[in-house]
Amino acid sequence: MRIILFASSEFSLPLLDILNNSDHKLCAIYTQPPSFSGRGMRLRDNAIGIKAKELNIQLFYPSNINNTIEINKFKSLNPDIAIVSAYGQILSSNLLKVPKFGFLNLHPSLLPRWRGAAPIERALMSGDKETGICTIKMVRELDSGPILAREKFVINSNETNTSLSHKISKIGALQLLEVINNFEFISEIPQESDGITYASKIQKSETRINWNLSGIVVDRLIRSLSEKPGAWCILNGSRVKILNSKYVKLEGKTGHNIVSSANKSSLIIACREDAVEIITLQKEGKKPISAKEFLSGYKGNNIYFN
Repeated sequence: MRIILFASSEFSLPLLDILNNSDHKLCAIYTQPPSFSGRGMRLRDNAIGIKAKELNIQLFYPSNINNTIEINKFKSLNPDIAIVSAYGQILSSNLLKVPKFGFLNLHPSLLPRWRGAAPIERALMSGDKETGICTIKMVRELDSGPILAREKFVINSNETNTSLSHKISKIGALQLLEVINNFEFISEIPQESDGITYASKIQKSETRINWNLSGIVVDRLIRSLSEKPGAWCILNGSRVKILNSKYVKLEGKTGHNIVSSANKSSLIIACREDAVEIITLQKEGKKPISAKEFLSGYKGNNIYFN
């Protein structure tokens, strides 16, 4: 089949690789335009754009995929099937009609739970015990198309957004290739009407840690946002990201380090109820460090996060 991939995130790199090495023809990739980032705020491609250029795959990044010019350009590629994986733009009905066999979407949740932009983050925030990956046929309504393949697995207690995303992306790439290879034999299963939830985009206001919540909730927030965008708080007037943590059943003064200042190996911050042990953190403008490294260089007797 002639395949076109719509993707903009590192999550989609395993899928790009597996399609490029398959018996199908990966004709082109659509991704989001380059953005200013890094030191010096230089214009840079995202991970998908960089990989596409390395593999010499035709690359497009229109700011609006749904205008008439872009739709006609897409038609000229004569796609049999198009695949969307963390692309970043809503696709119009006119665009969805172009490929011979339509659009497929690789979605990292157990649909109909967590339709929308941030399914992995919301699953971790909510303390879900399991999640999964679905390949669906795309329709106009958000993430509501029939399911072509579905796999579930347990969420480990120490899982982060990054680790879970890596795991799901690899499983999903294999799943989608299997669907394409056996497309004529795959049955469409309508999504259930019960259990629909929406994973809205993470807002900046959600990323600040509130130590007045319970330790369980704070730990979930930290892990759900690690490594990007990162949950954060304030220490001595400066912003600090907490990148990894572990829930512990200890009590103390909210926001303060429970462990004695003489102990330079553990950093345990009390919440309204119970606490979290900080594993990895990152000062503003610095590289991530372990709690032990942070403590060894910390000047002062009291550690208070707010």
